[in-house]
Amino acid sequence: MSVCLFGSCRINGIDSNNLNNLINYTHSTKEIIQLIHFLNGTLTIPEPYNMLCFRTALFENKHIHLNFIYNRLFIDTDVFVIEICSRKKYMHNGFYLHHLCVDKRFIGYTNAHVPEDILNNFTIEIQSDEEIENDILEIQNLLYPRKIIIVSHFNSKQNGEYIFSRNNLISLLENICKKNNIMFINPTNVLSSFSQEEVITNDLGHYTDLGLREISNYINSYIQPFLLDI
Repeated sequence: MSVCLFGSCRINGIDSNNLNNLINYTHSTKEIIQLIHFLNGTLTIPEPYNMLCFRTALFENKHIHLNFIYNRLFIDTDVFVIEICSRKKYMHNGFYLHHLCVDKRFIGYTNAHVPEDILNNFTIEIQSDEEIENDILEIQNLLYPRKIIIVSHFNSKQNGEYIFSRNNLISLLENICKKNNIMFINPTNVLSSFSQEEVITNDLGHYTDLGLREISNYINSYIQPFLLDI
């Protein structure tokens, strides 16, 4: 019985096969679909993109190729926990890049080995509601009959107001999942008994130790009945 995570460090406390840390933290639906095709062996990602599309490759300055271990961890998965936290697509030459390779805040760090042509010519697009819904249904189809659970970002407030883009995406994901009978977890609801300051760090993007422990315990408990039925 195996759980695979597609998402960021915010779901890293969930008991899983660790495939996300071995390869990548995904953010958008397009990154998730690309990773599924890579793990299935239906998409070859050539150099330099097999570094630029994967967070682990960027941090370890290496190229990632599909191997037996990655493929078996993916194939043997029973439940996929999928965090979707961004509408942004970072693209070059038809590939969806990990944002760390082109983010100007990390010049000389995670983008130290990115070719100048890609740094100067990558594009960013914002996904529409319809595109995200179609992508989620495609993800569900690609992973069927395995179970999927969609997890949103925490709906942080800044200066007393919800961050518009994040609040909008969380609401969209909840509506899509309800419409299509897909399991959905909103961490804001799970952690509602705590103040934002108790569970979210000042950058509004990461959990505190308490927040990570609480959301991880909740999702592990949520998953357990599905694993027992397998």
